[in-house]
Amino acid sequence: MKDFRQEARGLIKGKVVFEAPLKHFTSIRVGGPADVLFFPRDEEELRKIVRTASKKGIPYMILGKGTNLIVRDRGVRGWVINLTHGLKRFRIEEEVAEAEAGLPLQRLVQSSVLRGLTGMESFFGIPGTVGGGLAMNAGAWGTEMKDLVLSVTFMKEDGQVVERPKTKLRFSYRHLTFPPSWVVLRGRFQLKKSKKEEILDKVRSYSEMRRRTQPMDLPSAGSIFKNPPEGPAGKWIEEAGLKGFRIGHAMVSERHANFIVNLGKATAEEILELMEHVEERVYEMKGITLEREVRVVGE
Repeated sequence: MKDFRQEARGLIKGKVVFEAPLKHFTSIRVGGPADVLFFPRDEEELRKIVRTASKKGIPYMILGKGTNLIVRDRGVRGWVINLTHGLKRFRIEEEVAEAEAGLPLQRLVQSSVLRGLTGMESFFGIPGTVGGGLAMNAGAWGTEMKDLVLSVTFMKEDGQVVERPKTKLRFSYRHLTFPPSWVVLRGRFQLKKSKKEEILDKVRSYSEMRRRTQPMDLPSAGSIFKNPPEGPAGKWIEEAGLKGFRIGHAMVSERHANFIVNLGKATAEEILELMEHVEERVYEMKGITLEREVRVVGE
């Protein structure tokens, strides 16, 4: 097996961890080790990592809060780059917000709400980063990232930084299309002035709906499947009689059937086996093909 560690030594001043267990960096708490896990402090350190990896032919992937992500039990070969330690600056001027990819999405939501700016409140409670939200075109309660985006800035594999306006971006349901070797650096968002109390009322309403309908007390990766044209994925999974169904320590949530929760000692293998069972059962009983929303990486 190729050793990807040597090239990483001394590359940046930020934190570098070898054989890092990724279960500590994913929201569902599963995943084997990454050969190398970087925590760049700024854009320049990120550039060093990306350029070196590209030149040396080292595979790399970006990690934010690890939501909507399943890492297989044997882990990830190559380099994993965590943006949450350094690239998390943001600013809001007038009705435009600009935020770096590693910023927790909730920081941006809260700051915009406190300034009496509407647009972001439907994302209240989504646990990922700005970069992750952009990459998967996150959405809730009828609003998606694409509805607010003015532009997205990327770093290419050679370290060059390019900004793409909304008109040049290809958003689709839970996806933003861009080259896999590029890294989302930051986004600019159009907000709108409104009455703070009205915005807070929406936040309280969305928060209560999440609390009532989603499993907040156990580790999960968020929604497992995209909603098919026939209706919400959770509805079909529930009608297939799968709420509470479990394989090992992985269980279809009893609160929301489109969530799989970790009961404490689940493995990625158990979660993936459960996902396959759900897909097969829903197709057999309803004739509906479920498409995965979560990203599966590693080996």
